[in-house]
Amino acid sequence: MTEESKRQKVGRPHHLAALVFAATAVLATAGCKTFSDYTRQTRSALDVSDLDGALRASNRALDVKRADNVPEELKKNDALLLLDRAMVLQARQQYDWSSRDFQIADKAIEILDFSRSTSDEIVRYMFSDSAGPYKARPYEKLMLNTMNMINYLAPGNLEGARVEARRFSVMRDYLLGAEKVDHDAVKQAGVPGSYLAGYVFEKSGAPDAALRYYDEVLQATDAPSLTHPIQRLTQLGGYRTPRLESAAQGAGQGAPSSNESSEMLIVISYGRVPALLAQRVPIGFALTIAAAFLSRAAMQQARRLAAQGLVTWINYPDLAPSPKEYPAPLVTIDGQTQTVHVIADVDAVARRAWNESKGRVMAAAVTRMLTRAAVGAGAGVAVGKASGKSGIGVLASMITQASMVAADKPDTRSWATLPARIAVVRAELPPGEHAIEVTVLGRRRRLDTTIGPSEWVLVDVSELSTR
Repeated sequence: MTEESKRQKVGRPHHLAALVFAATAVLATAGCKTFSDYTRQTRSALDVSDLDGALRASNRALDVKRADNVPEELKKNDALLLLDRAMVLQARQQYDWSSRDFQIADKAIEILDFSRSTSDEIVRYMFSDSAGPYKARPYEKLMLNTMNMINYLAPGNLEGARVEARRFSVMRDYLLGAEKVDHDAVKQAGVPGSYLAGYVFEKSGAPDAALRYYDEVLQATDAPSLTHPIQRLTQLGGYRTPRLESAAQGAGQGAPSSNESSEMLIVISYGRVPALLAQRVPIGFALTIAAAFLSRAAMQQARRLAAQGLVTWINYPDLAPSPKEYPAPLVTIDGQTQTVHVIADVDAVARRAWNESKGRVMAAAVTRMLTRAAVGAGAGVAVGKASGKSGIGVLASMITQASMVAADKPDTRSWATLPARIAVVRAELPPGEHAIEVTVLGRRRRLDTTIGPSEWVLVDVSELSTR
């Protein structure tokens, strides 16, 4: 036996051992969880209206024991997990803790053009789209301030609500002034925030500020529940637009009620926006979606690998399906049916935002696939040369590529506990006790509240189920 053949014989077991190790790595990495896997238990509990179970699941995801605990140091996904828990706490009417979670998350979550390190960018394209800090979608930042306003209004804290309303305005104005942002989507996403901010300043005795916010609502949607409030406010303030004047005239001939009357605002948050889930799609379908965002060379390389059968699937995040419809809630006060005004279709805004980014996300997934294929092919060539067996080289290439595909975790991070719809009921009532019944998503709730003379009260109802 020649010296060369001895070296090959001795070397083969090492090559085979390496291949076995690589195959084991494939199996190990195939089970890696995505963000939506970590939040599934919270969402499942919400689907059966188990708020206690949802809170326990949120605490586990954050690795804390109780709702009054927050992580000592936020890891990269903890801000999103805090948003999930904030919604659960709000549904439980634990408004102080919910507001705390919102405020911590608000400071931690980046948006739009914030910088990302070079190393994060490399990891994002080579291995996983979920690497690096999370960048919130514009509607998520607006909804954060919107939902936190409820945390202040429900217990009657106008001072805190005014601060949150101003934060909402700063973010809305920033987004409307930014390039490459869907301004129409921003206006739609801002409707509930503008509505609540207008209410905050109306009850704070600032009619012009209230009218400005209500005018923002009218820019994006009809607002039948605002006709009488706008009519009343235009008698107290000087801010005018054609939209406001038209809305005030729509109140009819009847005189608006006194500014001193007692009023109830019921805010109903129901349903849930779809979560992002990890999917595998055929390479041909992926290239169709990503074509506008890939170079000609990248497209050719991808088609060549597909034709060779080396790459057939792409790991990719996509929105889960939504229920066919969310019927509007039914509300009675003291047995009298009330008019329900749906002010936000957050589900539609979330889908619009995702569809806007879909091509770029798919292009990133294809780019990572091409990088993995190049690494896999290089590994196969190296092993084939070392072993003197081209078959082993091909097998090594396939295993290396397969292991990197298994390790590629699509970025399923999103704020998936947001309500799909937000509706309001405004009613002027005599002072005293009042019985409220709200039927939403097939679940009936009875609430009793008391309003004093010339007072206002906000009643918060959350039903964050998709069933």
